[in-house]
Amino acid sequence: MVVLLVRFNRSLCPGRRVKSELKFYDFDTKAPSSCGEVLEIEFSSADLDWPGIILEKGSAPHFFPKNVYTGYFYFALALEQNLHWYAKTANGMTELKTSPGEIWINPPSSPFSHDISEPCYFVILAVEEETFLENCALGLANKKLQFLNNYNVLDETIKGIIDLFLIEARAGGRNGYQYLKNLLALLSTHYIQNYSNFSDLINQHPATSKLDQKQVDKIDQYIDRNIGSKISVEDLADLLRCSKFYFLREFKKFVGITPYQYLLNKRLEQARMLLSAPQNTISSVGFDLGFNDQSHFTKAFKNQFGLTPKQFQEQTRENV
Repeated sequence: MVVLLVRFNRSLCPGRRVKSELKFYDFDTKAPSSCGEVLEIEFSSADLDWPGIILEKGSAPHFFPKNVYTGYFYFALALEQNLHWYAKTANGMTELKTSPGEIWINPPSSPFSHDISEPCYFVILAVEEETFLENCALGLANKKLQFLNNYNVLDETIKGIIDLFLIEARAGGRNGYQYLKNLLALLSTHYIQNYSNFSDLINQHPATSKLDQKQVDKIDQYIDRNIGSKISVEDLADLLRCSKFYFLREFKKFVGITPYQYLLNKRLEQARMLLSAPQNTISSVGFDLGFNDQSHFTKAFKNQFGLTPKQFQEQTRENV
């Protein structure tokens, strides 16, 4: 019989903030990184006997990790307000906008660099690699799993499991060790089925297979029809009837950029065309193309074309 010992958790005291228990490391030197020192934790599972698991709820005034990694499967759920920030991708620093309820998922030993210069609010669930994999209900033996760094994931299953971890931590772990293992099994099984190459290995997709132009044309048609609506990677993968992992990997190999950047580029090109017409206002164009606020639209437009939407309109009118 396994007994879960629960101690009084000082980090759960209302109004008190403590430092994060998360460990970050420099990817090149493997030395500990101090980037996590800015994380201010208001609620933590640190004093619970949860081996291999860290749950933290808190905030940070900014966050500037540079080429760091962790030993966890790392899930960061955004809270409270929209966040405008930059993450390093194969195409350089890419602008992102994260809304409450969206999740950043990073696998262990995968380096990341972020530039977050405004306050951010989060729940972080971090599970050590061995703990995560040993609780998965799938047969992983002899499987060479691959994982991707995923930004702005909308996944109600993962969000729901994080909420259950949070409820259990607030309750002092009263449901016991087996309940904790059940939550881990749900999380790891769902994650590996949907965010790794597991299904591709089972279905024996050849590693060298690629998307073709007809499939990209199908993506283009879907984007054109829904360009003002929220379009997720899941929507595009479902359109081609392939796994999310397979789609992300093969799309980037075939097109050269991520689906997110591809979608953003198409929206910005459409914006440039619409702004050339004098009857269209900047705010209406941004809203019609799926940008939730004018500040985000202006930043993205200037980053792409070197001019703000207003400057572009003024320049266009001068040339008429």
